[in-house]
Amino acid sequence: MLKIFSTQLNGVFQKIVKQEEVFEDASRFLAQAVIGEGCVYVHGTKEFAGIVSEITDGVEQNDSIKPLLINGETQSLSPVDRVLLFTRQTDDQEAILLANKLSESNVGLVIVSTTINGEDHLSELADVFINYELTRKLVPTDEGDRICLPTLLTGLFIYHCLLLTMSEILSDFD
Repeated sequence: MLKIFSTQLNGVFQKIVKQEEVFEDASRFLAQAVIGEGCVYVHGTKEFAGIVSEITDGVEQNDSIKPLLINGETQSLSPVDRVLLFTRQTDDQEAILLANKLSESNVGLVIVSTTINGEDHLSELADVFINYELTRKLVPTDEGDRICLPTLLTGLFIYHCLLLTMSEILSDFD
């Protein structure tokens, strides 16, 4: 099962990195905040709250990347700030409400999510939308079911891809 999982997961990651143009657009958009002396604020709904832990407690912390919520309160955002929002699916009501609020405030928004069954209430609110297309569990069982939907792992992969691409953009700017 581990070999099947690693093969399937590698396939998911390969599919994601093929969206090179979207990553360039998103990273450039996020880097604009850093260049303009703003910040990139990150929020993840449900299991994607783990990405915020990576930002606040991870080994590679960056002063320009901060959690959007601290103690349940949304941080004060300036016009140059950007928000990077992770959610499992585009029909997530918490994410939709937050994205609407940010959009109404003219805050730049990158959304990472999966579109399921044509339900897409988020991509139109995003300045850049990354569809990670993880729509089903990866590993078949002997009983005919499937297990293992690594959404957070996929989100962390995307987050690090964005960081790497942003780093390249910012090093060219310096």
